[in-house]
Amino acid sequence: MSVWASGAVELLSHAAQHISLNSAFDKRIAFISIDNAVEIMTRIYLNLPKQYFNGQRGPTRREIEDCNNSFSAYLELLNRYFREKIIGLDVGDIEYYHRLRNKLYHDGTGLSVDEEHLKAYFTISKILILRLFDIDFKTDYEEANLEKLIGLWNKVEENLNEIFESDILRDDTFKWEDALSSGLLTTEIITEIISVRSLRNQIVHGDNINEERLLDAYKKVKEVLTKLEKNVAWVRDKVRNRNYFFEPVVSEIKGQINRECYPGPPFFSEDENDFPSEEYEIWVLDLEQSINVHSEVRQEDEGFNSTQYNVDKVQLCSRREDVKIETYEGKDVVVKGRFFGAHTQFHFASVLMEVINIKMNLDG
Repeated sequence: MSVWASGAVELLSHAAQHISLNSAFDKRIAFISIDNAVEIMTRIYLNLPKQYFNGQRGPTRREIEDCNNSFSAYLELLNRYFREKIIGLDVGDIEYYHRLRNKLYHDGTGLSVDEEHLKAYFTISKILILRLFDIDFKTDYEEANLEKLIGLWNKVEENLNEIFESDILRDDTFKWEDALSSGLLTTEIITEIISVRSLRNQIVHGDNINEERLLDAYKKVKEVLTKLEKNVAWVRDKVRNRNYFFEPVVSEIKGQINRECYPGPPFFSEDENDFPSEEYEIWVLDLEQSINVHSEVRQEDEGFNSTQYNVDKVQLCSRREDVKIETYEGKDVVVKGRFFGAHTQFHFASVLMEVINIKMNLDG
């Protein structure tokens, strides 16, 4: 939305709400709001910076000041300099509706608005905001029909499916519970989904379609979809941030460095007393969130670098003298390096990283 037209859009949205209520009072309020929107968008368009018009000549600052906030004068300038923007619109019609608005506003509450005048002025306002600011203004009241309700609900289902099929969830049976415990869905949005699904089914499967209930269902499904789309965007970002590749790709991961001890590999000897009790200390990074580490080669050629899913611990090693892993013990860090898969008896995690450098995680 053009920032210049935000006020006009808000007024048109306010008008649309009152139009849907359909009382004499609401029609008057809607008509006044439409007129205010038309006046605002006309005045703002004429006052836009010159670069907005791509070199087209517009009114001078003096001409705008001479209008002295007269709506008729603004319309005259719009018609003089930007006639192509109002092709098919009669400036005389707009002036007529503006005078009617003034009469409604100043002469009290006894007057009523003709239904056709209200519809006509609303249509003019939507054409004008499209021509001046390239905003295709539509209302729920206009869009609500059975076909679009079904289409909107289908998008809700598609978004839910993307959440349920994301590799963040581990339980294929209790997906709703898993999504809730993983923070992908909230109790509030699950309750809303169940409610609007019931409302949607009642309307779609009903014998008679009540326009008021249809509009209510359309609005509620639209609200749920907006919330779900934000959740899906977060899930996509989370999935994108948890997929990595084995060497030679360089990766960065976050977590806490800790020391762990493991028994050494089996030592075979003819002497039954010749079994060392040696333990090996290794450095691991306990990850902030589990990750997947993929191979960049075909499955049959992966070798020890086979794709690993839901990795929550990475064994760290480094041949670099400038990397002192032990100095970061117990600290939240960002580790940069190359992943490789376990392939010796001294590899105690499924995924290891050859560390290039370590820095403190200041966001942790």
